[in-house]
Parts: sequence; C-alpha cells; structure tokens
Amino acid sequence: MSEADDLAYGAGQRARWEAGRSASAESFRAAGVALGWEDRGVGDSYAVTAEFYDLLQADEFRRLAERLIRRWLGTPEVGVLDVGAGTGLATALLAEQAGVVVHAVEPAGAMRAVLLSRLAGQPHLLNRVRVHAVGVQHVGLKAVADFAWCVNTMACLDPLERAEGLAAMRAALVLGGRLVVQRPPHRLEPPWELPSRRLGDDLYTGQVTCADAGPGKALWRFVYRVTRDDHVVREARESFEVHLAEPWAFADELRAAGFDPIAQDEKEIVVALARR
Repeated sequence: MSEADDLAYGAGQRARWEAGRSASAESFRAAGVALGWEDRGVGDSYAVTAEFYDLLQADEFRRLAERLIRRWLGTPEVGVLDVGAGTGLATALLAEQAGVVVHAVEPAGAMRAVLLSRLAGQPHLLNRVRVHAVGVQHVGLKAVADFAWCVNTMACLDPLERAEGLAAMRAALVLGGRLVVQRPPHRLEPPWELPSRRLGDDLYTGQVTCADAGPGKALWRFVYRVTRDDHVVREARESFEVHLAEPWAFADELRAAGFDPIAQDEKEIVVALARR
C-alpha cells in the first residue's frame, strides 16, 4: 500500500469513526440514556473484552492451562511458542516453567497491553519472553521452539487463515516438536454465563450467546454488565465471528500442515507432533 493509500485509508477510518461517534451520541441524547454503554462489532480486536477478560475468565483459564501444561509441556530445550497469547496468562505460566524463551504471539493491541503489564509486574520473566505483535500466519518464525501452545485461537481464523496459521506453527517448531491446540467448535452452543466477580460494591457479570452466521460460521456475542445495588450501571458488548470445523476435518488440516495428531485432551484439545 502506498503512502497516499495509507493516508486515504486513515482518513476514511477517521471519518467513519467520527460519524459513528456522532450518531451514537445523538441517539443517546435523544433517548436520555445515562447508562455507560458500549457495543463493539466484529473486527474491533478485543477492545471491550480485554478490560473484563482477566476479572471474569482468568481463574478458569489458568486452571485449564495449569492442567494441560503439567501434562504436556515436558522439558523444552529450544523454545516455546504461545499463539494467541491474549492477556499473557499462559505466557507467564510457560515462562515460569520453561527454561527457554517463550515467543508470545498476540495481534490484538488491547490484549497485548494487558500481557505487557502482566510481564512488567513480574520482572524475573522479562528476559524469558519475546512478544510478536502480529497474527501467527505472519509471524515468520523458523525452528525456534519444541513446544507450541494454541488455545482459544483457532476458532477466530477462517479456513484459509487456519491453514496458514498451522503451517506457520509447523515452521516455528523443530522436528518432533509438540503442539497443544484447541480445535474450533463444530456446532452452535447454547448461551452460557461467565463467572461473576465482585469488585468493591459492584458485581461484574458476563453472558455469551451464539448465533448462526452462515455456512460454517457462528457469531459469539459477549455482554458484560456492572451492577450496583441491583441496578445496571454499565453495559458493554463485543461480537466475534467464529469459524466451525468438524473434529475429523481439523485433524486433516493438522496433517496437511505437517503434524501428526497423537492424543486428545479436555476442552477440545488436540496434541500433535511436528513431522517432516
């Protein structure tokens, strides 16, 4: 993209943002809305979710990560790859337990900000982590790891991106390297509630609904609420387009990328080895 194209694109983005902000503000004034409310659509890169993720989901995710890392990490000798590092929960665990560099791949700036803040609060980990601010399909790492971790990520990639991402992970792993990956969902899920947490006098809650978004796709909509004295004082929403894949089809994708699936674990986890 040329400099002129960059400037035109940036101006267009700015105009759309200003128009959206103006329209939203006008609609709020017309309705007399006093509630703090946000709604982010698909493609806004965790701009809303990053604020709530650790508060509502960290405990459950950390327990899952601890179990899986205990079972499958072993003793890496080359390096570790953390794909879709998010707020750095697994990154920190991996860096604590592995005596090698952890390559944390996280393209979403909002999540990466939390990841970097987490690392800043643990100075002993700073020399053990390298952060890559791109999607895995663009990371370009070659033979830097003998263990790879990819949880809560594959569902966000369409089939082409998924193939590119798996190929990039295979390139980043040495021969025989182990991949722990969560396969995409294969069907629509009923609504579910996120764990709730109290912060002072406020109760933070979250709900997730799943809707059909066309062949092989679903739309996950997250609604976060802050309640005080039984009144909602703030609500924020964010939607994610999710790409579905049958378990057998994802196993074929792994093989096509140069992996041999060797085991299955909880929560749709597949373990695979890098082959020639």
